[in-house]
Amino acid sequence: MASTEQSRLTVGSLLGLRLGTLPQALPAPANPDSSVEEVEGPKWRVDGGDVSRGAGAAWRGDGTEALTFNNPFGQVMERVWFDGKVVFAVDLGEVVVDPALVKVAQEYQPVYSVQLDENGRSLGPPEHVEGQLNIYDTVPGMDRYSPIWQFNYVIVPRTYVPNTLRSEGDCLASGYQILRSQDFEN
Repeated sequence: MASTEQSRLTVGSLLGLRLGTLPQALPAPANPDSSVEEVEGPKWRVDGGDVSRGAGAAWRGDGTEALTFNNPFGQVMERVWFDGKVVFAVDLGEVVVDPALVKVAQEYQPVYSVQLDENGRSLGPPEHVEGQLNIYDTVPGMDRYSPIWQFNYVIVPRTYVPNTLRSEGDCLASGYQILRSQDFEN
């Protein structure tokens, strides 16, 4: 290669651009939604890179949340009950908060047993009911919703059939002992 033809590295080279060239404009999306004019906004859906507004069908026919999510950061996800329907949640870990100062939502966990200390925190993991999904009292969009969950342990007998309890109302009407803990999760 002659010296005049040699490639020279530039910042653009890191982007795959040769010296003196400009990046090409990205092609317009195949199905742009003209109602989505802002750069960021609420109630967006993204499918294959196409942005649209609206939630679409909230629930499938079997009562499961009609969620489309590819989990790009590999977050721990779980299925939980809300009002008899299955919704999806991201588990970001335990937190310590003062519920008198921080808005919290209620999560119910049917368990066979749990031990709480004098401050209401669990001394170890509760004895979970295998196959039972946890139960949320709210979902995003509700006034009472918070991303901080306070655990309420619902003590069930060994004869309990998993997922019989599917809502806060089911838990409160069950007659089972409910221990409101000082265990919180985001």
